[in-house]
Amino acid sequence: MPRSRRPEGEGWLIQIAFYGYVIASRVALALPERIAYGLFHAIGGIAARVSKKKEVVARNLSRITGEAANSDHVESLVVEAYKSYARYWLETFRYVREGKDFFLERFIVPRAHKIDEVRARGKGAIVVVSHLGNWDAAGAWAGASGRSVVTVAEVLRPRRLFDFFVQHRAKLGITIHPAERGVSSKLIEAVENGRVVAILGDRDLKGTGPRVTFFGRDATLPAGPASIALRTGVPLLFAGIHSIRLPGGRWGWQADMSDPIELPESAGREALAELTQRVADQLEAAIAEHPAEWHVFQPFWTEDRKQG
Repeated sequence: MPRSRRPEGEGWLIQIAFYGYVIASRVALALPERIAYGLFHAIGGIAARVSKKKEVVARNLSRITGEAANSDHVESLVVEAYKSYARYWLETFRYVREGKDFFLERFIVPRAHKIDEVRARGKGAIVVVSHLGNWDAAGAWAGASGRSVVTVAEVLRPRRLFDFFVQHRAKLGITIHPAERGVSSKLIEAVENGRVVAILGDRDLKGTGPRVTFFGRDATLPAGPASIALRTGVPLLFAGIHSIRLPGGRWGWQADMSDPIELPESAGREALAELTQRVADQLEAAIAEHPAEWHVFQPFWTEDRKQG
């Protein structure tokens, strides 16, 4: 990894996170697969007991399951959620060294043809993913299968950590644009040029996106996916990603691809809201199938965000 200078305004305390991720990456690469998964699952189990966010995770899972946050089922799901999140980081660090055959073997997309059907209309495809399962592995599979991916990501602090992730994703065949002013035009251009644009559609960081009904409660989702679809005239696809066990006990992934979410007949804000609700419906169904693999450890529903 190229040596980079510490940006001005970022003290050494902020840099600890950067070096921590680098060390974790080296450990993940060094260990045999079975041992690495066992270690990271154990770390996830410990985090589930000591994390300050475990109450938020339990509340989110309570919203999804309809069960009390202190029920045995939800408490079990909290532990599995932390193990799943630890597994995501292990895979993110570990599989950057793998080639195309690895992802073509381990990532299963039974309805991959849906992407090609949308692209056959004359432009690219817009695939909405979420913090469900390992969305980075999905990008790697897409690149390995000849469908190079363009996406956008929040700029992290320290900036070197963001650059570290960008380098990882680039090796997996993913082009990442920072979430900065003008990024929407880059994604629109990619769609117009026939590329596959993958965009996260669940966490609305500012809470200003279209309001939706999600598991029976009010929430907001990012406007980006629907906005890009409406501006390019391209329908959305939703991919629900989750972990699977392959023969021999190896870990892999599966993406459940939706039918095209066609553009509504309405226009303007009404169309944006309608299309975003359709995304919410797909997201809800995918999370209901694999609740412990939804890696959203922050208040999500409107009422919860108000409480902080």
